[in-house]
Amino acid sequence: MNKIFTALLMIPSVTLLSCQPFIEPIINDAAEKAVQEYGSSNPLAERVIEVEKVVEVEKIVEVEKIVEVEKIVEVEKIVEVEKIVEVPVENIVEVEKIVEVEKIVEIFVEKGDIPVPTPTPIPVIKKTKAEIDQYWECNVKDDACNIALGNSDDLFIVTGDRSYELELYFTSGYEPSELKVKVDFCYPSLTDCWMELGNDGYGSLIAQPQLNDYRHTVEKWVPAKDKLTYDGTVIRTSKIVLVTPKGYVFRKFDPVLTITDPEGKINTFNFKNWKSDSLVD
Repeated sequence: MNKIFTALLMIPSVTLLSCQPFIEPIINDAAEKAVQEYGSSNPLAERVIEVEKVVEVEKIVEVEKIVEVEKIVEVEKIVEVEKIVEVPVENIVEVEKIVEVEKIVEIFVEKGDIPVPTPTPIPVIKKTKAEIDQYWECNVKDDACNIALGNSDDLFIVTGDRSYELELYFTSGYEPSELKVKVDFCYPSLTDCWMELGNDGYGSLIAQPQLNDYRHTVEKWVPAKDKLTYDGTVIRTSKIVLVTPKGYVFRKFDPVLTITDPEGKINTFNFKNWKSDSLVD
């Protein structure tokens, strides 16, 4: 049995050795043709390129999508990106300037605990009484004011020794008691316009607290007085009251009202077309 098995193994080897003279020329001819067509290079390679630089690849990642790059810019600094989010195209805006953020702090605020900003107080600019503007205000609904302002040529008929509370107001930083009021009922006449037993009349100021302005003051509680006061200068407005001369003669006058403050500043107001009906020439 062993002799038969050994004989079977020897038959293919003998066959190959007997066929070698015929197979070897065919192989050599194919190799020669390959060398003539492709040279000494690998005939299975499509293209051989020159390698400029070989770098070591630390990590190979899977590429999900390849996009066409229009422009390549030099990167000055590379930072580590923790998370990439997709931004809709309509929400992309042009960035004019990029600044480096040192630290980002995330703060969680519960609803209802959002702090309400405290309004910034308007600083109070304190002024002295003399620094407050002084001016007249005359209501055109009042006949004497309407005539004085030149809106009417009518006469303002008055009676001697009578009080006239006009719609004429004077504003300053002083209280009425600090101001000196003088009225020339006889202007433009240089002589007295009342009888010998009469008087020259007078004018006064009546305080109007509801018209006062407290912009240059600060509220202050005074325990000793047990009341609220104001620290600073109040802009005060007063109303004019005139009392005509007793024995006012029957003539036409343009009375002049003069107010002088403690600093010597003078303010005047001219009435027009006053006429007394108490006496005759």
